[in-house]
Parts: sequence; structure tokens; C-alpha cells
Amino acid sequence: MKQITSLLLLASLPFLGMAQTKEQALQNVKERKGWYIGIGGYGAIQTTHWKYEQTPPPTGVPFYNAAAGFDHDVSRTLLALGIEKKSLFGTPALRDGIFSNHYDHYGNYIDTHYDPIFNFVDFDFGADILFSPSAKTTANWLSDENNQISAGGITAGAYVYFRAQWLILLNPKLRMSVLSTAFGAQYMYLHNNGKDVATQALVKDFNYDKGWNENITIAYLSIGTLGFETSKFSITPEVRVFSLGTSSITLKPERLIGDVKADGQPSVITYGIKFMKKL
Repeated sequence: MKQITSLLLLASLPFLGMAQTKEQALQNVKERKGWYIGIGGYGAIQTTHWKYEQTPPPTGVPFYNAAAGFDHDVSRTLLALGIEKKSLFGTPALRDGIFSNHYDHYGNYIDTHYDPIFNFVDFDFGADILFSPSAKTTANWLSDENNQISAGGITAGAYVYFRAQWLILLNPKLRMSVLSTAFGAQYMYLHNNGKDVATQALVKDFNYDKGWNENITIAYLSIGTLGFETSKFSITPEVRVFSLGTSSITLKPERLIGDVKADGQPSVITYGIKFMKKL
């Protein structure tokens, strides 16, 4: 982490050449405060885990011991429409600089000294609506390489989050988000249309070709870095790296006793970037 910070500071040197006074830096911080709206693009890789009880199938009809559990791998490209309140708690405290370690090109430590860079930590709150007209779902437990169980559908959802950001003022109108961490909650509705599915007998036996819905609710942690802000715009990349949640499904395979139930928590990884404009 120390090496990454040093590299980021080194990369910012061209901006630091545009000197700013402390009064300009304070004005930069104050200009950040306010409401923003914007759009984002995200890729989502989700795995849901299921199981159910079953009666023995008729002789000669292939079946899978789904009581032992089976997974669905869901990939989505999501469009996000969002609103965000930056500097939630007012104008943050401004620090005049940062102590940073310096290394040679071999990675050997040289020294530590004080860099006169204005920086601060700020807190934001936001909410997004998510939508995707495209979808793909596979079941890797199927017995051959053709394991697609849905080629389309609609995805919709929403999430809310609370974000902490460490920002460095590069010049009187430009800020860099060195590191951000967000905690949030997200709900996703996944409709799978069951079209262009694999031709195995197991696919029809599970009724994948008739389509089904899945619901995922999670709490998550995200990490972001290398974001930039001006007095009017912000760019925020992030990766949601950890989640806890629940899921449900409307799938109803043939010869089923009871309902399909979640077999553990869903696994969700989301990555993308968001562009915001101040109101």
C-alpha cells in the first residue's frame, strides 16, 4: 500500500506544479459539498446456490440429484442512474500534507519525508437504480460444455451506500480520490427468459426453457481508487469485493416435492465506474 501511495503521488506531480494557496484549497473543499446526479456502467458476476427434494424420475429419464445442490452463474451488464450527497457532514478538516515513503526503481526504501499536499477525508451518501436489458445464465453442473440455461431477460434493482474517501487536492479545481471505501445494501431482480438453452434432457426436466426469476438481497463492501473530481464533475471507479445476503427463486422443476431453496449465500462481484454532475 505504501508503494502504491508513493506511485500515485509521483504521478500527480504535473498537477502539483499548478500551485495553490491554502485559501484556494479550502474553497476547493467547500465546492465539493452538495447534491450530484449521474450515470454509471457496471459488470456483475453472480452465483446463486440452490437445492430441493425430489421424487425418483421415471425409468430412462435422466435426472440430477439436485438435493445435493446446484448453482446458477449469472452475468449482467448494468446501467446505474444515481443521486449522491457529497460532504455529508459538512466541510471536512483540511490537512496541509502527508508523510510518504520513497523508493528507488528496484523497490528499495530511500527515505520518508513530508510532502506539502493538501488532503482530507470526506463522507458521502448515495442511491442508485439499476437496470439491464441483457442477461446470460449458465449452469456449470450440466454434463457437457453446452450449459447455457438462459440467453436473455431483464434485470432491475437498487442500492444505497455510505462512502468514505481520502482525497488529495491536485490544484485549485481538481481533486483525486486516492482510496474510497463504501458500505451498502443492494437488491436485484433477475428475470431469465429461458431462450436459446442447452438441448440436454436435464434442461427441460428442470423447466429452464419456461423461464424463471431470481431475487438477490445483499449487504456489501466496495473499494475504489484513482477517482477524480472537479468543481462540477466526479468520476468514481469501484469494485464491490465482499457481500452477505440472501436469495430466492421461482424455478419449479418437474417431479418436485416442496420448493427450491437457497443453499448458502449468493456470491456477487460487481465492478464499474460512475460519472456524476453537481446540481
